[in-house]
Amino acid sequence: MVKFPIEWGKVREYATATGANRPAYLDNPTSVIPPTFLATVVYWEAIGNTLRSPEVAEACATAGIPSDITNLMSLEQEYVFHGPPPQAGDTVCTAERLHDVRIKHGRSGPMVIVRFVVSFSGDDGKVRAECWYTSAYVQKGTS
Repeated sequence: MVKFPIEWGKVREYATATGANRPAYLDNPTSVIPPTFLATVVYWEAIGNTLRSPEVAEACATAGIPSDITNLMSLEQEYVFHGPPPQAGDTVCTAERLHDVRIKHGRSGPMVIVRFVVSFSGDDGKVRAECWYTSAYVQKGTS
């Protein structure tokens, strides 16, 4: 877990960099965040610890795929908000958990599909937002 301060300057930079440079983000020091701003958590915390869990290692071994980061593809991110989005000036705490691991067989061979969640909680401990990640370990040369 890490404390993740949401700074207005960073919200402005993110909005400009992603083409969401609307006055709501640029001119209001307590603006809500652009929804995908939560992806910047990677600058505060090395997410993906669940990708190295025993469950993932076992599934990779079963599928015959090395659980090496060079075999990992990012498939999807989904943002879920439980109430109003965090806003500039807030500080949220992060937590990561493994949701599920499964092996899928396709034309190119097996893939190990991993879903994990990074949650963002307020000072009161209530989860305010979640980012659901879906990634896959694949054989080299099949991506």
